[in-house]
Amino acid sequence: MGMIINGQWEEIDRIHDKSRYQRPVSKYNNKYKIEDLISNSGRYYLIGSWSCPWSHRTLIYRHLLGLEKHIPLHMTGGKKIQGYSANHGDSWHIPGTLKEDHQSITHLHELYVFNDKHYTGRSTVPILWDSKTLSIISNESTDIIDLLIKATGQINPQQATLLDPPSAITHKAVLALNTKIYEQFSNGVYQAAFAKSQQAYDIAIRNVFELLDFLEEKLQHRRFLFGDQPSHSDWLLFPSLVRFDIEYYLHSGCCHKQLRDYPKLWLYARRLYHTGKIADTVNFEAIHASNYFNTPIKPLMPTQNWQQLDSTQ
Repeated sequence: MGMIINGQWEEIDRIHDKSRYQRPVSKYNNKYKIEDLISNSGRYYLIGSWSCPWSHRTLIYRHLLGLEKHIPLHMTGGKKIQGYSANHGDSWHIPGTLKEDHQSITHLHELYVFNDKHYTGRSTVPILWDSKTLSIISNESTDIIDLLIKATGQINPQQATLLDPPSAITHKAVLALNTKIYEQFSNGVYQAAFAKSQQAYDIAIRNVFELLDFLEEKLQHRRFLFGDQPSHSDWLLFPSLVRFDIEYYLHSGCCHKQLRDYPKLWLYARRLYHTGKIADTVNFEAIHASNYFNTPIKPLMPTQNWQQLDSTQ
């Protein structure tokens, strides 16, 4: 997969521990705060990828919190040569730098090294970039979402709490479910995909489908995970559901069942897709194509009808 070691790109793989995939810990954490988004509109950039589920999470919150006008969006994409291409193979001017300084990059890892010339780690998305201080604030989706929510609270407290679960649901219950979803499913599909032993794969795949079975049962008598309206847990789950049949089923060895084999879960995922303009945060073609950028043939994408949703549903 490749990574940066002391500021230099290396084609080296350090993502496994005893044949089991280990998601790298972010080098940046939530020690920062975003200053007022109105007076600093355009200062902070969200850098992501249509194919990445962790990026997708932040795109959803940028939309739900009404921050499109205040936080510019730049989407990476293209062939993965030295990791993510910064701008589909073309150069990209680093926001905040002077054009006459020619501060442009072709590979995303160059932004990490621009931020820290001795950086060691992976060049991942999403990234929240501060064009004033010319620094990466965070490259961890949960931290970025938390920062966006806190900043929104300064402007519109009601908007910031819109996605909170019903008051009867405890924070402990929400955290427990979010952890379960992440460990067994959102990260579990990658543990299945990158497993280096049969035992590691078997454990991962069992966790994935036990979680899907659990969610199918949970949604038997409710529209969303905690009631009649979607909350944070629903939106953290959604990006992985969107990708399941066209990516994880095909490419991660999660081929026991498809999402549409779970009637309640499939309906639930389409409800989320049709909420507001959430559909605009989904690019099915880009998700599918990301698995074939470096191959001469791109197979047909599996048929899925995300548009079908009766008003009674």
